[in-house]
Amino acid sequence: MHPVLARLGPFTLYTYTLLIDLGLAAALAGLYLRAPAGRAARWLDAGLAAIVGGFIGARLLFVVVNGDFYFPHIDEIVQVWRGGLSWPGAVAGALLGAWVYASRARERLVPLLDALALPIALLSLLGWGGCLASGCAYGYEVAPGDLPGWLTTTAPDIFGLSVPRLATQSLGIAWSIGALLLILAAQRGQARRWPEGALGAYALSLVALGAFGLGFTRGDPAPLIAGYRSDIIGSALVLVPATLAWALAILRRPAGTVVTAPPKSPPATDPAPTDTPANS
Repeated sequence: MHPVLARLGPFTLYTYTLLIDLGLAAALAGLYLRAPAGRAARWLDAGLAAIVGGFIGARLLFVVVNGDFYFPHIDEIVQVWRGGLSWPGAVAGALLGAWVYASRARERLVPLLDALALPIALLSLLGWGGCLASGCAYGYEVAPGDLPGWLTTTAPDIFGLSVPRLATQSLGIAWSIGALLLILAAQRGQARRWPEGALGAYALSLVALGAFGLGFTRGDPAPLIAGYRSDIIGSALVLVPATLAWALAILRRPAGTVVTAPPKSPPATDPAPTDTPANS
C-alpha cells in the first residue's frame, strides 16, 4: 500500500486524494469538451457546482451516519483532512448542486448527466484504486486456502493487523473497468441509442450495483442500520432510483425510435408535388 505519495514540509499528498482529484478534473474536462457550442462555460460551472455539492453531501452524510462519534466532538466535523466521506452522500449532493445551478442558469440537467456517464465510472475506478493504496474498504478476513489466491490479499485493518482478506478493493477496480467498457459500448452502439437521460442513470446504477454487492464483502467497521452496513443501505438507495430512471426512460421511448449515431442526411429525391391535398 502507498497511502502517501509525498510530503512537502507541513503538506502531505495522499494517493486517494490525488486519484479522486484526477477523476474530478477529467469530469470537468469532459463536460467542457462535450458542451454544445457557446455553452461550455455554463457546463463547466455546473460541474463545479456539482463538485461543491458532492463534497458537502459526502461529509454531511458521513457525519450523520457516524453521529455517535461526531456529535460529542463537534469540532471534528470540519476536519475533513482526517477522512470520512460517504459516496451516496456525494451523489445526492452533486445532483442537488448541479440542479441548483442548472435551474438558475436555465440549463437542462439531463444532458449534463449523460455527459458524465464515463466520468462516473472513472471516479469509481479511481476511488477503488485509492482505497487499495490507502487501505480503506478492505475485505473481510478469510482462512488461508479457503479461496483462490487471486481472490485474496494480505492487508491490514484499521489496527494495523495484516491477515489474509478477500480482495474487495481489487474486485471493485475490476467491476469499475467492466462498467467503463459497458458504458463505452452503449455510447458506440450502432443499433440503438439511449434516450436522453438514460445513459447517465445507467452509469450511476452500474457503479451503485458494484458498491452494493461488494459491501457484503467488506471487513472495515461501519455503523449498522437494521442489521446491515450503512454503506450497503446507501448504495441501495442510489441503485434503485438510478436503475428505475434508465429503465423507464427506455420503456417510455416512442415506438419505432432508433437512436444511433447522429442520423445521416437522407438521399436526394425528387421534390414532392405542392398541389396535392396533403400539401394544400
